[in-house]
Amino acid sequence: MIRVTSTINGPPLTFNASVSGLAVYLDNFSLIDLAKGEPLRRKRFTDALRKSADLLFSVTNAAELAGPQGRSLDAVRALLDEIGPRWFPVELNTVEVVSRETSGASASESCVSQKFMKDYFTDRLSNFSPGTASVINLSKDFFRLGPVLDWVGRQRDSIRKGMADLDSALINRITAYRAEFERSPSWLDQHFPALPFNPLMPATFTYVNLVRTIIVNARAYQLKDGDGADFCHAVMAGAFASLATLDKHWKRRIESLPKPNRLARIYYGPELDTMVTDIESWLNKAGTLAPEQHSNPRH
Repeated sequence: MIRVTSTINGPPLTFNASVSGLAVYLDNFSLIDLAKGEPLRRKRFTDALRKSADLLFSVTNAAELAGPQGRSLDAVRALLDEIGPRWFPVELNTVEVVSRETSGASASESCVSQKFMKDYFTDRLSNFSPGTASVINLSKDFFRLGPVLDWVGRQRDSIRKGMADLDSALINRITAYRAEFERSPSWLDQHFPALPFNPLMPATFTYVNLVRTIIVNARAYQLKDGDGADFCHAVMAGAFASLATLDKHWKRRIESLPKPNRLARIYYGPELDTMVTDIESWLNKAGTLAPEQHSNPRH
């Protein structure tokens, strides 16, 4: 959730992002499906978020969602607006996130995108100049996600180029790793040993074991355009969400990682109805418990 605080005398404002209750991570296909699909399901989903859940959302999500035009874009924008302040700006640079974890950062410090949050508020406050009579209305409407599609949309080409570069980097890296593994199978355990789950470093666990899985199965599945971003989505969704949607291939990869772990429960497109029902069930159950008894639906 996005919150703002101020001194007793007014500005300067301090903006904070936190997750309370469930953390939900959606791939863009699911967001579009929720926006354009069955109206009752969409309402159930947004009602659940407003009750006690937060959407983990990245700049890359926004850039990719800015692609649809006309009614599709309008539907996505409306859904994001309905979420209100119940979202969290998530970092998608997995190398940076792993580095933060290794340095001892907390989960929220590791996964937050400070730049996204700063850019968001810079844009939202751009129409308010010091010394004018303009009043900043910090109601829930101020924190809408819909406007993100506009200012990120203007940067869509550069963001997509960055994602294309990420694809190339991942494909080249995995190809090189695979060659090392084929020359010497012991190389894998030396450089990407199977890690046990550490609740203090969930992204590191997911990143290392996912790279290991891709190397071992490189012949069975050739990486393609888009997999660089999908790899990052999978790491962040698996590590920091309670529930998440990914495509079927990445869902299977996350579910194949060493157990026991506390990664997100993953759904794919046809399971979207089930996910919404599961969110409601957990929130209903959590509502009957004392706060310290609340359980998390991670594995």
